[in-house]
Amino acid sequence: MEKYAIILNPQAGRGKAAKQGQELLKIFKTEIGPYDLFQTEYPNHAKEIAAGLKNDYSVIIAAGGDGTVHETVNGMLGGKAALGTIPLGSGNDFIKMLNLPKTLPEIIGVIRQNKRKKIDIGKVGESYFPNGLGIGFDALVTKESKEVKWLRGFLIYLYAVLKTVFSYQNELITLSANGKIEQREIFLIAVGNGVAEGGGFYLTPAAEFDDGLLDVCIIRGLSRREIFRYLPKALNGRHVHLEQVEMLRTNQLQILCEKGIAAHADGEMLGLDLKRLDISLLPQALEVIYNPKVSA
Repeated sequence: MEKYAIILNPQAGRGKAAKQGQELLKIFKTEIGPYDLFQTEYPNHAKEIAAGLKNDYSVIIAAGGDGTVHETVNGMLGGKAALGTIPLGSGNDFIKMLNLPKTLPEIIGVIRQNKRKKIDIGKVGESYFPNGLGIGFDALVTKESKEVKWLRGFLIYLYAVLKTVFSYQNELITLSANGKIEQREIFLIAVGNGVAEGGGFYLTPAAEFDDGLLDVCIIRGLSRREIFRYLPKALNGRHVHLEQVEMLRTNQLQILCEKGIAAHADGEMLGLDLKRLDISLLPQALEVIYNPKVSA
């Protein structure tokens, strides 16, 4: 019999999770059975909770947004528990890879079915990311989105993009990957274990989180006019064939920036002036509960 722990972030989704949490717990108890509930109270609390639970529970469920999943994974790696996810956040990008349905009863139904697979986990420095890493423009948009309190869902990210466009400067970096080292001016770099970030920008649309590789999207330095012209294409992955875009796959890369550059992991800021990023992949590092796609 499975032993379930639910880590609920009541602040996720601009407080939406606090309201949905009661419905979630009621359905969970009816459809699955007993659970132990742990609510987060401050940044990185989910990581602390998960670290203490990872060998005592068979399933740890992150109920919140991508930040809650990020913290939970960082705490539970190396333990015996599998990860379940209930998306209650603003972006919910990680769960796009799990093929989860839309409603709470259906999502809890997937958890009850308990289909599992092992997925890769990205690593940057001493932090792990199940979904993706954003460097440059992408990271500054993330920082801006954290300060928006009066919008919900994708509109948060759209507003943050528009606000960041007018102050952003392209960055000069040195990139090492697949045996090549080159210096270039970039608009952003997205390192994807998952397909999307920023609430629905499909920057690495062909990524698979169990193939032993990270998908990397490098967008060279853009003018403001080019940003407005090309960025909307990233909403559905149509940017990948643009001459300003390079896509590559690797299990390891390094980014150096003498001036310092902004970066985030799964929407959680790593810093605004990072001079070095060492990025790698841990293959098959975490077992997750997912919804298998039905073949046509």
